[in-house]
Amino acid sequence: MASVKSVNITNLDASPSVMIDSNNSSSPLMVWHDTYEASSLGSGSDITIARIPAHATIHDVIVKADALGGSSTLTVGDSGDADRYLAAVGTWNAAGQCQSMLAGSTAANTAVAGLGYKNGDSALDIKITTGGATISGTIYFWIYYTV
Repeated sequence: MASVKSVNITNLDASPSVMIDSNNSSSPLMVWHDTYEASSLGSGSDITIARIPAHATIHDVIVKADALGGSSTLTVGDSGDADRYLAAVGTWNAAGQCQSMLAGSTAANTAVAGLGYKNGDSALDIKITTGGATISGTIYFWIYYTV
């Protein structure tokens, strides 16, 4: 059996102690929440869902939706990586389906690049990209981050 330490505990216990990024230990958690009402929105469309400030660390992205239509998929990313937060998830054909980077989902999610992603010196737009089919219905989303 081993006794090991996480990165931040290792830094705290170092001699001399190494400062921990405040986004990982003491910043208040911020939430961006909004909705989008899709009406015959074509496959391949993108929906800008949030603008996160410079130097923010993304902790979770959650998407919940009405039944959007058979064969429809949703991907969540940004200008640097189209599926950084949630890989293409389909089919959004049942009301109440939900995707989360941290908590799993009602469908498989393989995107992990966005966990703890820290953006650079400018604000970051987060986007949903539709795929597979035209969609109609309400999409709800939450982005949890620290600055």
